Amino acid sequence: MRRFNRLLVYLAAPIVSNVKGLIKPMKTKNWIIIQIHIIMLMTFWPAWNTSTAGESTAGNISPWYLSFQYLGLTWHPHGGDTPQVYPLKFDKKAYLVLSVGAAANLDYRLSDFSFFRFTTSLYKDCAFLMAGCLHAGPRVQFSLGGNSLNVGIGPILSYRQDWHRFGEYQDDEFYGDRVFHGWQYRFYPTALELEYLRRINNSTELQWSVIPGAPLIITSMFGVRFKLDRPVTGK
Repeated sequence: MRRFNRLLVYLAAPIVSNVKGLIKPMKTKNWIIIQIHIIMLMTFWPAWNTSTAGESTAGNISPWYLSFQYLGLTWHPHGGDTPQVYPLKFDKKAYLVLSVGAAANLDYRLSDFSFFRFTTSLYKDCAFLMAGCLHAGPRVQFSLGGNSLNVGIGPILSYRQDWHRFGEYQDDEFYGDRVFHGWQYRFYPTALELEYLRRINNSTELQWSVIPGAPLIITSMFGVRFKLDRPVTGK
């Protein structure tokens, strides 16, 4: 426990020492360091709060969850950048666009209030070209009865087939001119995700996730989350 306390102090120290950065311009290096420590604190702090209570039952409960989601409905708050090439738009300016694809999440439960998520997705984007993402990060969760809300943060790598094949397309604010062997890409160190879970039974939950990439794009995903049972071993 003492080692764990020292770890939390170590993680919090850079955040405290850089409070002045809220008033004065903060160096990019310091900002990245603070983001990394915040992510780690979100992961370990809830686990520390409930570590003693969870030790007696941890051996009987599987910490792993697997979910599959349909991706999904996309909202452009200011309309699409190139709506002429969006085949599944609901309106002329492409405020709402239907994407076709799937996401898979692997969650590791840290405590009653937190878990860590690994995500991958593959889908047809607004222009109906292949796209996807890779993401990992902690989640802080709040539950009431059969309902749960969680918020997560972590790095994400997004990619898609190059849109420069369309004559109407110009570099957008998100991908810009980042192109590698026919693929556009963008890495973000801190992406946000909001999620609602509705428990159906002890091993199954309905899942609705929102990725707020505002003001450019907001994506919704719907799916089912399953608890992975721990194999029973003989006594």
